[in-house]
Amino acid sequence: MLYPDMNLQKRTQQNTTRYRTALYLRLSREDGDKTESDSIANQRTLLEAYAIDHPELCIVDEFVDDGYSGSNFERPAFQNLFQELEQRTINCILVKDLSRFGRNYIEVGRYLERIFPVMRVRLIAVTDNYDSQSAWKTSDSIMVPMRNLLNDAYCRDISVKIKSQLAVKRKRGDFVGSFATYGYQKDPSNHTKLIVDELAAETVQDIFRWKISGMNNQSIADRLNAKKVPSPAARKLQSGAKLSLHFRKSDEPPWSAKAIDRILHNEVYIGKLVQGKTRRLDYRSKKKMNVPMRDWTIVDNTHEAIIPAEQFELVQRILETETRRQNDAETVALFAGFLYCGDCGSRLVRRSASYKGKRYIYYQCSGSKQNKGSCTSHNLRDEKLYNIVRNALQMQIQIVMEEAEFVESIRQAQQEPYRVRRIERQIRQLTAEKAHTQGIKEKLYGDYADEILTREDFLNYNELYSKRIEEYDRKIMELEAEQQNLQTAPNAYPFLDVYRKYRKLEEITRPMVVELIEKIEVYESNRVEITFRFHDEIADLLEELHQKQMGQHEASA
Repeated sequence: MLYPDMNLQKRTQQNTTRYRTALYLRLSREDGDKTESDSIANQRTLLEAYAIDHPELCIVDEFVDDGYSGSNFERPAFQNLFQELEQRTINCILVKDLSRFGRNYIEVGRYLERIFPVMRVRLIAVTDNYDSQSAWKTSDSIMVPMRNLLNDAYCRDISVKIKSQLAVKRKRGDFVGSFATYGYQKDPSNHTKLIVDELAAETVQDIFRWKISGMNNQSIADRLNAKKVPSPAARKLQSGAKLSLHFRKSDEPPWSAKAIDRILHNEVYIGKLVQGKTRRLDYRSKKKMNVPMRDWTIVDNTHEAIIPAEQFELVQRILETETRRQNDAETVALFAGFLYCGDCGSRLVRRSASYKGKRYIYYQCSGSKQNKGSCTSHNLRDEKLYNIVRNALQMQIQIVMEEAEFVESIRQAQQEPYRVRRIERQIRQLTAEKAHTQGIKEKLYGDYADEILTREDFLNYNELYSKRIEEYDRKIMELEAEQQNLQTAPNAYPFLDVYRKYRKLEEITRPMVVELIEKIEVYESNRVEITFRFHDEIADLLEELHQKQMGQHEASA
């Protein structure tokens, strides 16, 4: 009996089967895909030409991941392609080479050896001469995994180089984020530098001002939404950015309390770059992990500040003391975060009660409720506390200002060394920063020699740091000239500016409490002790006052 030629039957079946084929194209600068031959257009041309020579391949769709790394398969176009495979509308994938499909050795192997055979999906990598339908050869069993392993190693090597380059740029004060922080935009002539976005910067200034006035974060967000001010996400979308957002596409991204909180905590607004706060688990994964604060890269004075440092520090203090807001209130309670029990150290909580149709606000020790018997309630009426604090503030401001004026009157006739010392500190700081910049500049050539920097980057950075060094020299010369001509120091104690601001105190405000008070302690029988801020500076002022009085006494004797 004659047996039919089984190989001939298989070849005939293969030649007559039509494959619903999808082209898969991928390009990633992170993977080092810089050659013209790897461009999307050239990949498409190559694959279409291959399909023409193989009539069994019927191209029905095309999927493009432009700008996505091959180190993982979390790519939008690939995910769409895989859905089509699961629905069996496509049963063949055509790629330029296996590295276009992916560079993760383990994952690529899983698709080739397990997933696609079960799904009966054919994969063709043209320039690698790989076709999953072909009879499996011994050479394929060795070369295909080897090629995938090389692709994976290449991706890992590129990842290490990119991390090194980013670390160098962060240390030099370059902005390396994908998007500029709200309130700024990337300099068109140098995308590693931030310049002020005037419209958004005004909104940032409003947010800080409203926070200081006592508004809570949600109320600030509501006000911005009511005024139809574009949120940070909306600004990104307006600039053409592609974002994954959790709201209807017909809506504009709204402001939220969380967005306000991020802005209020962000040191970028005082001209400081804080980068490297997260990192990827490895080059194959998009998952990120937090980096310890000690390992963050922090560089001062990298760009123009939107918020003065003093105002930023005040807001941080407000945020630290802010507690739960009262129901339906736009502002935080006046003394929230400052009230403590003087006997047990617990916080005082705000309560309300009604009596004969009138509503009363009072404070009581939280420890008396949490640990019964450990402390008493210390009930203190809000009105009584307000009057005590107002009288204490008025007295404190009067005493400090009288002492300051007396010291100032004596200082007018003397050369004050305080300002001189401050200028000396500034000169030392600038000299140290100049030396640091000089050290970075001297390392540039080494980075260029190690191919961390391109020749163009080397020349640009060399020019940049030369200009910075010249600027340091200019500032140092100006300070030295000021030091020579200095006669008086009218603002030896900057904290006095805060006291001057509230000199005509009539009513207590939230900013006043935050700026002048450290804490308020309430004891049994409603005795109140107030610890004021700047107590060390005030002690220095009193010491100077004492010394000047002694000097006057000795001079008159």
